[in-house]
Amino acid sequence: MKGNNIITSILLFICFALYVAIELKIPCQAGEKECGANTKRLEAQNDSLNQSNLLLDEKYRSFQEKTDSLQEKLSSTKQIIVQLKNKQHEKVNTIDALNNDELFGFFSKFNTESTGTK
Repeated sequence: MKGNNIITSILLFICFALYVAIELKIPCQAGEKECGANTKRLEAQNDSLNQSNLLLDEKYRSFQEKTDSLQEKLSSTKQIIVQLKNKQHEKVNTIDALNNDELFGFFSKFNTESTGTK
């Protein structure tokens, strides 16, 4: 019983101490008052930064779409360049295979073969 009374006394003391602490509410120190203002200021700044972040995300998506479009155009342009180079090489190879008379005719637009006589 005696042990029970000691435990009850300790619990009662703790409850009383908590009640006093809650009721008296020790006043804020100067730094703690500024802390609340700083918290509100930082929350407002955080909201502003979140808005800026959303705008930047939208711009990023827009730039990403433009980049993809330009990549496609670049790829098709490269294919066109390769086709033009192949045509040019075909013409060069054709000219390279010509003999002297054919070369003369090609560059002067003069036909050395006779027409209609055998």
